[in-house]
Formats: sequence, structure tokens, C-alpha cells
Amino acid sequence: MIGAVIFDMDGVLADTEPLHARARNQLLTELGLDVEAISPQAIGRGKRDFWSDVARGYGLRATADELTKREFSLIIDLAQKERLCAADGLKDALEALREKGVTAAVASSSDRDYVEKILEITGLHGYFGVLACGDEVAAAKPAPDVYRRAMEHCGVNAENAAAVEDSDTGARAAKAAGLFCVGFQGFSAAASCQKLALCDVTIERISELVPVLFQIGR
Repeated sequence: MIGAVIFDMDGVLADTEPLHARARNQLLTELGLDVEAISPQAIGRGKRDFWSDVARGYGLRATADELTKREFSLIIDLAQKERLCAADGLKDALEALREKGVTAAVASSSDRDYVEKILEITGLHGYFGVLACGDEVAAAKPAPDVYRRAMEHCGVNAENAAAVEDSDTGARAAKAAGLFCVGFQGFSAAASCQKLALCDVTIERISELVPVLFQIGR
């Protein structure tokens, strides 16, 4: 029986991926760098890895950590200004999981401060009992570290949990942790470049999540 559902955040809980791209491009512009040439290199990578390469490759004084935190700050500003909303049907799904006694958790490669702020902006902060974040583990996705941390804090093993992911990188992390993985294709801009081939099942609406998980006996 399923004891926990562990959600990726960006692109699953809310449509934040466009905000990431805009913030990254703004920061690259501020640094006087070629946005078109450099920005695509960030896709599918952890932010600190990306900014480490940029800082080293272009001789920047700022560290990867400083640049990563700056980007997160810009994303938060955009989310606040544009009143970022949770994915359609997500709160109902979370309520349904709660009624079934299932713990909802977040496993994100993003920093905890950022994750907590986005949950606050979208009104989701009260739904998740466990957060596992990228600045708390040794390696970001596709490493399984954040999922293993989330499972540990939920008190479940992989056989009693499921992941919800919107990216190939995230799906690799979930499967490396031994989890059943649901691929979410609800935000078309992000889903268009993701095959989600490793996912056990895919959905286009979050409202499909709970029925899918319990129909297959998870």
C-alpha cells in the first residue's frame, strides 16, 4: 500500500519552468554574456553545475553558489509579481491523498529557501509534510539523493512510495531510487521536450494522479 507520494516541484506543482528560463536569461544579460549561446546549456542540469561552468568559462568573479542564489531570487520575484498559481487540480489531489493517510512530500533539486517560498506563493505550504531539497544532498538529480532523503523522512521504502516528475532528468532520479514514477505532461511548454520514457505511466492532468495510483495498487 502506498504511504507517500513524492512530488518534483518545478513543472509539477506549478508552471515555474518559464520563470527559470527568464530569470536565467536576465542574469546572463546582467553579466554581459551571450544568452542564446549559453542559456540552453542549463537544460537538464543542476543550477550550481551550470553556473560553475559559466563562472569558470567566462572568468567571472562571482561563485556558482552566488549566481545560483541570485537566479533563485529573480525567480521568486517573478513568481510574486505574476501571482504564480498551483497546478490545476493539485490541491484537490493533495486533499484526497491526505484523506487516504498518504504523506505528500517534495523532492526538488532547488534550494530549500526557494522551495518554501514558492510553496508559500502558491498556497501549498500546508500540504507537504516533508521537503527534500537540492542544497541538502550531495548530488542533484539525476542522482537519486533527494528522493532517498524524502523517503527516509517519510518513513517509507521505495515499494511503498511513488514519484511525480515532469522531466527526463527527474524520472532518472526517481527510477534510480527504485520508485514507481508518474510522468506529468500538464504544462505543454515543458512537456514538449521531455520524452518521459522511463516513467511507468504518464498523465496530462493532476486530477488523474490519485485514481491512477490506486487503480494500479500503489
